[in-house]
Amino acid sequence: MGGRQQLAGLLLLLFMLWVLEQPLWPAALALALRWLLGDPTCCILLGLAVLVRPWLSPWMPHWVSLAVAAIALMLLPPRPPPGLRWLPSDISYVLKATYLNLRVRRRFNRQPPDTFVDSFERQAQVHPGHVSLVWTGPGACSITFNLQENLEEVLPKLQAENVHCFYFSPSSPTPGVGALGAALDTASSKPVPADLRAKITRKSPAVYIYTSGTTGLPKPAIVTHEKVLQISQMLPLCGVTPDDVVYVVLPLHHTMGLILGLLGCLELGATCVLVPKFSASSFWSDCRQHGVTVILYVGEVLRYLCNVPQQPDDKIHSVRLAIGNGLRANVWKTLQQRFGPIRIWEAYGSTEGNAGFINYPGHCGAVGKTNCFLRMLAPFELVQFDTEAAEPVRDKQGFCIPVKPGKAGLLLTKVLRHNPFLGYRGPKEQSERKLVRHVRQEGDIYYNTGDVLIMDQEGFLYFQDRLGDTFRWKGENVSTREVEGVLNLVDFLQEVNVYGVPVPGCEGKIGMAAVKLAPGRTFNGQELYQHARAWLPTYATPHFIRIQDTLDITSTFKLKKSQLAQEGFNVGIIGDPLFILDNQAQAFRPLTADMFRAVCEGTWKL
Repeated sequence: MGGRQQLAGLLLLLFMLWVLEQPLWPAALALALRWLLGDPTCCILLGLAVLVRPWLSPWMPHWVSLAVAAIALMLLPPRPPPGLRWLPSDISYVLKATYLNLRVRRRFNRQPPDTFVDSFERQAQVHPGHVSLVWTGPGACSITFNLQENLEEVLPKLQAENVHCFYFSPSSPTPGVGALGAALDTASSKPVPADLRAKITRKSPAVYIYTSGTTGLPKPAIVTHEKVLQISQMLPLCGVTPDDVVYVVLPLHHTMGLILGLLGCLELGATCVLVPKFSASSFWSDCRQHGVTVILYVGEVLRYLCNVPQQPDDKIHSVRLAIGNGLRANVWKTLQQRFGPIRIWEAYGSTEGNAGFINYPGHCGAVGKTNCFLRMLAPFELVQFDTEAAEPVRDKQGFCIPVKPGKAGLLLTKVLRHNPFLGYRGPKEQSERKLVRHVRQEGDIYYNTGDVLIMDQEGFLYFQDRLGDTFRWKGENVSTREVEGVLNLVDFLQEVNVYGVPVPGCEGKIGMAAVKLAPGRTFNGQELYQHARAWLPTYATPHFIRIQDTLDITSTFKLKKSQLAQEGFNVGIIGDPLFILDNQAQAFRPLTADMFRAVCEGTWKL
């Protein structure tokens, strides 16, 4: 009997109990006992219930209820559905997220609307002495909402430039600074009139943030006032409170650094510690010095921290939460083993995207989790895709083809009225290119994230690759991220950047890896060959290795691939040491000009 038939039969039995006015709890109790205690124990308890019923009849359910309980045990599976164990955390997360989202909506229903600017003014009025910002760069300082100490610190420079300063008070506590005095008596004591912001709506642009340009030139993504508040609400959603100190090493032209970090702290009333530049060697000493309790990250930041030589005081700090994205499973485990039980909130999303995920149960390696409630609020699909065309595959009816759990698929998020795609500032064609129509039914519209993800039976999502980073070789899709994860396990490699390069006369692209050696280590071509052969399928094994002193990254700590892919494995233009996979020697050997020529002429078998 199939699952639907089993469910239909059980519902029919429960309906019968309801009609006969019999209790439903015995069936539910029997099922719970079976899932918790197993079949033998549950059957023994059910048998005992039948035997003792004549003596305990006043307190026992009717025989019809007992019969239905027994039938329910036969109809339903011996183990609960995979995702059921996460039901409490699913419900808790959905309720909290819904509450925060409704609070944002209510703020924009006011006239004039209540934006993050109003939040800033409220925090300044309620907690004028609270340290809102800490700057650790040159001229390190702490900034509260009243700003007297900061003014006095820079006053000599201002006076040298003939800049006059005044306090909004009857008198001045600082020599050389005036006071508006009597002028305040005739001026309004109220803040700048809020009606000046009356024309702002939830869809009004608040800021433009340029994309990283991984799939083309950088484009200014529109971030509305509503989205600013929604993103900033991620801090309380993850358990951050006004008493926390948040450490921000990410650039402020990045959504995570600016909106979640800086504006999120100002919205919540937490303290934000701003760092001019990420330094793995001083990261934890900074955290100890400023009493940091929450850190924001992208995956590479935490990997750099794990690569620093171990110190006796690695676990001496007050950090309890880490919020970010792009964290690999092996780095996740290493971080918690080395630096203590830091709670990790991994998330997935993009600046211009209309949906995202959060790994609220803290399941190692997953970028997020979904459930039936979230999927109704923000529908999405994982569909089959064509690597070469970089677009979804369609069936005979012209619709996209969903993938099964455990299979990699291109993530498409449905565009709805409450989940709009705002696009980019500039030509509409740029925004239109990111949309996919007729995905599951005629007329629907989805946003193409360009990301390949996998979803398991329990609803956890795992990032596989960017569609532009995935390449095809020997008729198979190769995930650069997956190959990087395997090669990073080699102890003499500190950093790995995998990409595909074209080979004359061959279809698709072949794998190549730019690597940085661990300090004091040398390249071992035989060991790397054995490791790659043991852990990677033949088609995914890189055939070329390029050793570099440093691997170039973007300002948001993403590995740069495009320039490396253009240079390929050409020994004539590359000054770095190059190696080629040699199956006969069972090792990676130095790539010579003769070998390069043989590969290009097709006489070297790949």
